[in-house]
Amino acid sequence: MRKSLFSKIFITQLLVSLTIIFLVVPTLFLLIGDYFISEQEELILQDAVRVAKLTEHISEYELGAEAWEIFEKGIEFAGSQSIMVVLNAEGKILSEPENSAGINISNIGKEYVDLVRSGESVVKVYYKDDTFNEQTLVAIAPIEDVDAVSGKVEFLGASMALRPMPQIQSLQNRIITIVMMAQTTAWVLAFVVSFFLTRQILKPIKKMRTAAKSIASGNFQERIPVTSADEIGQLAQTFNSMIQSLDELEKMRASFISDVSHELRTPMTIIGGFVEGILDGTIAEEQKTKYLDIVLSEIKRLSRLVNDLLESSRLEQGKIKIEKTNVDMNRITAECIIAYEKSLTDKKINVNLELDEEECFALADKDAIKRVMINLIDNAIKFTPEGGDIEVTTEKTNGKVKVSVKNSGEGISKDELRHIWERFYKSDKSRSFDKKGVGLGLHIVKTIISQHGGEIYAESEEGSFACFTFILDEGIQTKKG
Repeated sequence: MRKSLFSKIFITQLLVSLTIIFLVVPTLFLLIGDYFISEQEELILQDAVRVAKLTEHISEYELGAEAWEIFEKGIEFAGSQSIMVVLNAEGKILSEPENSAGINISNIGKEYVDLVRSGESVVKVYYKDDTFNEQTLVAIAPIEDVDAVSGKVEFLGASMALRPMPQIQSLQNRIITIVMMAQTTAWVLAFVVSFFLTRQILKPIKKMRTAAKSIASGNFQERIPVTSADEIGQLAQTFNSMIQSLDELEKMRASFISDVSHELRTPMTIIGGFVEGILDGTIAEEQKTKYLDIVLSEIKRLSRLVNDLLESSRLEQGKIKIEKTNVDMNRITAECIIAYEKSLTDKKINVNLELDEEECFALADKDAIKRVMINLIDNAIKFTPEGGDIEVTTEKTNGKVKVSVKNSGEGISKDELRHIWERFYKSDKSRSFDKKGVGLGLHIVKTIISQHGGEIYAESEEGSFACFTFILDEGIQTKKG
């Protein structure tokens, strides 16, 4: 059977309370008993020893009834607050108290005398039995006569001091009552607190459950009100962030489908139209070569799109392995710039290369890092206005190689800057400048640099520039002699 959160909290508190009772109450019992006994042990032993000293020479005198009565009163006086019993060596009671409530004096005999025949006094606690009707502290001291000439010790009997301790049981019972009353109160309070606390905890959780069902049906507009700064509030914030991410992902997915559909439809329409015109004779013979070149260009465009999609997928799945070697970033940079010479010339873009020394080696996969440079330079050319500037720099610093590609132009807004590495993301400005891309280039760049264990970041100032920088481990530098 499914248990509610309230029942789990309450049962847990109940179990903790019961555990405390089972641990604390017996401990208190023992501690209280030990405390009272330790307080009384020394006093009752002194009583037993005093009476033993008083009676050790009693056998030397013949006492009449009146003298014996006076002697017993002396024993009672010497015993202070204890009940005193004097026994001979055979366990016969020689003197007993007038008031022995709670103690069956007739049951006291030789077994108690035997405890001190060795000459050592004994203090023991006796619990309720045939002799003692309640918990009783008993001190037994030996009565001995030492011959002054020979030094021989004669065992004469024992002096018993007894103190019933009903206050221990009474206090223990009172403690049980207090603890149980306190615990009952605690259970009631726990029930009330658990009820209201659980309701407060469950409110946002229930809203999350409702929102989760709504999200499952495709509604990403649900949000959870954040009413506290505790863990539940943080959970609500995280939940809202997750919904926001899902909403953005759904928008990106829809945008991607739209972009890819457009990218596929446009070249396919062009290819289909021109091929149909060639086949049905609409296009003149002398124009066929021209239109076949256009068809070939569109096929290459489709091929690039498919290749980008496949490469992005393989990189994310780790199917493309990075094999680091000593790569000269200066040379790769120069080769990539040369590859775009026509595009740079057509847009009259000024290129400024600031390369670190003659060589700048980094540990990288040559083909993968060349793809990074091509994507960054291609991206810079797309967004640089005619007659603008592109600056590419390489720099060695603290065992790292830093490569930057900076272009003049519209730049990137702060809001868009945090999304540029996401798969399929294209800003509004990108859509107007980049007619052919589908937002995979920078995502591929980010993935490749991450697989190198490197770092990449972008900086921009709207209306001025955009700069992309990646950092790799420095390779082994060589010197040409």
